[in-house]
Amino acid sequence: MALDNTSKWVEGIHRAATVLEVTLAAALIAAVIMNVINIVARYVFGQSLTGVDEWQIYLLVAMAFAGSVVAAVRGQHLRMDVLTRYFPRTAQRIVGAVEAVGAVLLCGFVCAVSTHYATRMHAIGSVSENGYIPMWLPHSIVALAFAAMTLVGLADLVLRLMGSRLVTRPPAVEAAAPVPEAAS
Repeated sequence: MALDNTSKWVEGIHRAATVLEVTLAAALIAAVIMNVINIVARYVFGQSLTGVDEWQIYLLVAMAFAGSVVAAVRGQHLRMDVLTRYFPRTAQRIVGAVEAVGAVLLCGFVCAVSTHYATRMHAIGSVSENGYIPMWLPHSIVALAFAAMTLVGLADLVLRLMGSRLVTRPPAVEAAAPVPEAAS
């Protein structure tokens, strides 16, 4: 029974990651449309749209941070396992658990610091120079993304304790297949 609930929980997390991924795709399309509109406005009408560049930059930065949440859920983040993939299974599990705890602590720390910073930006009423974007908004994205990665990491730790995983990593690729020589 508990395993059924766990698998539903994991499926829910993966569904949420898929929704976020589709939202990020839509945001990328919006950024491209904003860019095209600004190019047409600049080169056809001789008038640039004020603040569009800032909106685009902050949107792309938000996409990068939100994308890191999707990567965390799917286990697609960068991982330096050149040595650990050759460790015995028990050592791999121990290193993986230490990595998971370290990631949760680091993501939690960045979340706390960026939350504090975004709160200060809100308190002083800081806005961007051209687009008049309240600066607490883009800074909040950092806090939200790291909060989500902290929660994903905590979920993975709980699942590890239960003998499961949020993501099952495929086996490491040992070496590329040799390229056949061309016939002379």
